[in-house]
Amino acid sequence: MGKRPLDLLKKRHTTGQPVNTRYMRDRWGNFLTQTKDGMMMIEGVRVDDIVHKYGTPLYVMVESEIRNRCRRFKKVFGNQISLQYAVKCASNLEILRIVREEGFDLDCSSVGELILGLLADFKPKQLTFTNLFKTEQDLFFAAKMGIQAITADSLEDIEHIANTARKLRKHIDTMIRINPMLQIGTWSTRKNKYGIPIGYAERAVDLAVQSPYVDFQGFHFMGGYVYHPKVLKAAARTFVKLIRRCQDRGVRVRRLDLGGGFPAAIGDQHAFPIEEMRDFPKYFQSLLDRHGIDHPVQLIFEPGKSIVLNAGIGLMKAISRKRLGAKNRVVIADGSSYNFIPDALVQTDVSYDVLPASKLNFPRIHSVTIAGNTCDCWDLIVQNIDMPKLRAGDLLAVMDVGGYAQVMANNFNTIRRAAMIMIAPDGTTRLIRRRDRYSEMFAPELDVLKMAGPNELEKYNNLYRVNIDKIWKGGGMTKFEKKNGGRMQSAFETIERQLHTNGKNKNRNGK
Repeated sequence: MGKRPLDLLKKRHTTGQPVNTRYMRDRWGNFLTQTKDGMMMIEGVRVDDIVHKYGTPLYVMVESEIRNRCRRFKKVFGNQISLQYAVKCASNLEILRIVREEGFDLDCSSVGELILGLLADFKPKQLTFTNLFKTEQDLFFAAKMGIQAITADSLEDIEHIANTARKLRKHIDTMIRINPMLQIGTWSTRKNKYGIPIGYAERAVDLAVQSPYVDFQGFHFMGGYVYHPKVLKAAARTFVKLIRRCQDRGVRVRRLDLGGGFPAAIGDQHAFPIEEMRDFPKYFQSLLDRHGIDHPVQLIFEPGKSIVLNAGIGLMKAISRKRLGAKNRVVIADGSSYNFIPDALVQTDVSYDVLPASKLNFPRIHSVTIAGNTCDCWDLIVQNIDMPKLRAGDLLAVMDVGGYAQVMANNFNTIRRAAMIMIAPDGTTRLIRRRDRYSEMFAPELDVLKMAGPNELEKYNNLYRVNIDKIWKGGGMTKFEKKNGGRMQSAFETIERQLHTNGKNKNRNGK
């Protein structure tokens, strides 16, 4: 695909006009507009210009929306509550840089995420490590770096941390994740896999404080998706009582992490009413006072999906349409629910908003299923969605895919995962994750099987990268070749010449 320079996208940046109400939701109003003829615009840039430059499928992350979400949490909680971004939701380095600039620490679920945090210029003391399993190497790395805290998820995990810390002769700041076994309406943690059941909490604390190299810091809570502030207040009441029991036994609890789980909106779902949490710091302090806690307790929240989900847009192309009966229409897209929108497989109760990005002025006239391009019958991105009449080449925008989509995407069918760009408020774009390379996808097998050398893989890669449009226009064919249908033969000769030239240049340069 031909490339357009970045300044062309800037030059065409304009304010546009409001998106047709039949397709618009309020949560996209800060960055989504359209042209007069119905072409979607993101931060004033036409999506067909974006696609011309970067191809499809493509993730577009809106920088202003990420920053606005971060600032919204900061405004609600002020300096009274520490905020940690949950890296697992979208672990891109550029996104991490933005949340760092907005004053967040990081909640990391693996050593890989710790490394990403360090690469994004977070200090070790800005990183916490919370998961269900850690190898000795994981603990050694985290302890050696001197991160803020490691969270134990089970009694065995506490023992594992204690044994490793003793081997290292290094103190490890440790949080203990507790399952409060709460039931509030239809919401419950009673079947939640996270944390130590509260009936074993005192045993867990004893195990930690009696281990000479474990420095017990406090408690952690993982409640999953929490849809109402009253749930977090109920959790706070339970944990403050536990903190008081610890105080009575001479154990000081310095920190309480109440996790994330602030749902963001997908489709018709409602987002967590974060503004209703304004009184939470005051409420928490009143609980501490009421139960006679005689020392400060740092309160922590970990928003993730609510920061990035609505800032992400997935751009695809319709590649074919099929009518399978009077009321059964299917449109095949060049994205998929495996390689591009994997949440469509996991969250079967969610229906994504898919917008006809190049036909926003056209009315919805019939129900269709948007299917992905992999050879699997489950690869259905969204079913029974009303759309205008779509044709091959029309652009589609899958909204609200900024959280989990890219990090869960895989290489099913040996398809390369999509690229990702960040778009700034002034319309400038920058590539923040390129499309996969085959060499990276095959490396774990080639490294051990030794079935092909790097030169062979590079030959195939170079052949795949050839720009067919350029060959077609400049194949160097004679009049006789054109007259006798020699286009393709000439094209392949040009490819061979390019490969031969690349090989000679590589040998000449010693690379």
